[in-house]
Amino acid sequence: MQPNKTITVNGFITRRIMGTSGSIQIQLTVTDLVGQTQNKYSDDEIKKIELMQAKAAVGYRDVYSWLKEKIINEEPFRIGIIIGKTGIIDNDIKHQLRESIGFYDLSFHRVNLSSEQEILAAIDRLYTEHYGLIAISRGGGENLDIFNKFSLAEKAIGLEPLFITAIGHKDDISLLQKVADKSFIIPSELGQFLNDTYNHTVEELQNSRAKLIESVKSQLTANYQKQIENLNEKLKAHEELRLKTAGDLEQVYKEKIDLLNAQMAGEQRLQGERIGLLSEQISNYKTQVASLETKSSINWTVVIIAVILGIVIGFLLRGR
Repeated sequence: MQPNKTITVNGFITRRIMGTSGSIQIQLTVTDLVGQTQNKYSDDEIKKIELMQAKAAVGYRDVYSWLKEKIINEEPFRIGIIIGKTGIIDNDIKHQLRESIGFYDLSFHRVNLSSEQEILAAIDRLYTEHYGLIAISRGGGENLDIFNKFSLAEKAIGLEPLFITAIGHKDDISLLQKVADKSFIIPSELGQFLNDTYNHTVEELQNSRAKLIESVKSQLTANYQKQIENLNEKLKAHEELRLKTAGDLEQVYKEKIDLLNAQMAGEQRLQGERIGLLSEQISNYKTQVASLETKSSINWTVVIIAVILGIVIGFLLRGR
């Protein structure tokens, strides 16, 4: 390949997925060189290509995601829109904002859109004033050459804030539109985009919060129900233990009563036996007493004779 030459080739394009970085590489495999001609591009056209390549290297930032993040996190930011001195497109943009106009901190800055220096100065001023998003908007018409200026494209590529264009011309796309992070054909589309972004974000946020609340509610209900079930199981276990304990105590009490009754029955039976024995002995004693009463005279005589004999024998023994 040679500089400033256009080549015509036959071949095929393939893609290769890089496993380490997750990126996709586009590869061109040339099978046949058809021809090579001298470029017909002018220096300005080559410069435009270089600027677009520079923008591609820096990257086109996602304006929609940036706005969503700011809205969700409720972070304050400002949008500065550069318009013509006599333009009325600010009303078109505000009209499309509808109910979201109260959310956006939007300001319009009038300059001579035919003056390259005034546009550059306005961009620099908005940058130093820490605007988060800078836009250039113009209604329909011709004379778009100002937006093909290299200085404006270079300024837009090097901007830290996000850069948007809303230039009313759909047939001829200017260089400034090509290097913008996002571009709209007409100014009212910019207002519509801001309004839709706000409404979609709020709707998603509300749905997410509703889902979160429902999820938390379900978790709390499940936990509460589980706690109730655990408490019911504990109460049931305590009741079963109480009934079992009461039953055991009643059984022990009954066993003790039965034992005491058995002991009392034994004592009563033994006492009865003792009373019977004593009654029998008393009866015998009564019989003996009656018998003694009938034989009392004979018995006493015998006793007296025995005593006398004892005395006599005693004296006889002493005499010896």
